[in-house]
Amino acid sequence: MYKLWKVLYNIILLPAICVFFSIYALVNSKVRKGFYGRRDLFNKLSRSLSVFNESKNGNILIHCSSLGEYQQAIPLINEFSKLGFNVVVSFFSPSGYANSNISFNNCIKTYLPLDTIQSGELFLDMINPAFIVFMRYDLWMNLMDSAKRRDIPMYIANARFDKRDLTWTFPVLRSFKIELYGLLTGIFTIDKKDEQEYKKVLSGKNTKVYLIGDSKYERVKQAGEGISGVPELSDVISGNKKIFVIGSSWKEDENVLFPVIDKLLQFEPDLMTFLVPHEPKVKKIDIILKKIHSGFNNISPIRYSLIENFKNENLIIVDRIGLLMRLYSIAQVSYVGGGFKSGLHNILEPAIYNIPILFSNTVKNSDEDEILMNAGCGFAVSGQKDVYRLLRKFLSDSDYRRKVGENCRKVFIGSEGIAEKIVQIINQRNVR
Repeated sequence: MYKLWKVLYNIILLPAICVFFSIYALVNSKVRKGFYGRRDLFNKLSRSLSVFNESKNGNILIHCSSLGEYQQAIPLINEFSKLGFNVVVSFFSPSGYANSNISFNNCIKTYLPLDTIQSGELFLDMINPAFIVFMRYDLWMNLMDSAKRRDIPMYIANARFDKRDLTWTFPVLRSFKIELYGLLTGIFTIDKKDEQEYKKVLSGKNTKVYLIGDSKYERVKQAGEGISGVPELSDVISGNKKIFVIGSSWKEDENVLFPVIDKLLQFEPDLMTFLVPHEPKVKKIDIILKKIHSGFNNISPIRYSLIENFKNENLIIVDRIGLLMRLYSIAQVSYVGGGFKSGLHNILEPAIYNIPILFSNTVKNSDEDEILMNAGCGFAVSGQKDVYRLLRKFLSDSDYRRKVGENCRKVFIGSEGIAEKIVQIINQRNVR
């Protein structure tokens, strides 16, 4: 069956994928940026690899689809670095490649080339990895086939099995995925259910399944412990301000939140809201400002970039990246966006600071929402009434707010040392 899928992949699936993205790039700037970023990829990679020092353990490849997966990979990179490995981090998404800040001396980044047989062979020739780690998902057949023939061990870290994923339920696609996942040496799952599901679907394969946990929790905890406060906002948030932070908002989130904030300000004049749009582009912020000015009399907005002109505005629109975690650290209540539209963004980040977290989970894309709700610090909302009721309670009752926020501590119990366990297993199995 594998040989048949390899033929079908290269004759039908891969050409279809390439045609789709080529057409989509004409209308989507992000996809277009990915094509441009891959120009001269191998010459760029050759120059990057030249900075590596000789390592007794050699090179490894960690593949991340985008920025979120890279954040999960950071604890692993740290552990591999301690063992003397050189690390190549590859990205599929241009946003992941552009926004990842590589802070390790023996670590470089590159785009993953398009998954042709020739590109996969050359990519592995240049990197010569001792093993490959895929973060969560984003497996590519030709790259994996080439690695398998070279006897390069391959793993997935932070693997989740989503029963609602059509590629696992539709028989033809399920057959393809079983063959693809069967190429892996090992899968590190985040909970017992995932472990059981992978063992069941891969029962005829040699892939080892481990129950380890999710390094995302470890990474978020590590990142949060080093971040506190926003010094440049000391004058803005002085006094008895009650800080509400809206992270990674989409239009659908804002349509629900703005009427609520406008109404709340009648009862909470000290409410200060920070709005952090998912993509803080000038055009998008102009639209947000126009919407506020035309329909919400109690909301007084200002861009973060103009904060030196602050005159007691009560909603600050953050038009720069890299500030969200710091804002969560000063908030009393938070809302995380995306759940009405594309899928919920990172709701673990505000949990680090022990504050109530509101979100919509209309578009289900992770299990963190259930974890936070079960812990008692996360609250799913379906519309304005839910948001208003919860915010009114949290803003008016500080004891209740603190009690709820303390429940966030439960979320990170057992998150220490996950990356170290993964790296130990990989390194022990691959001592050469």
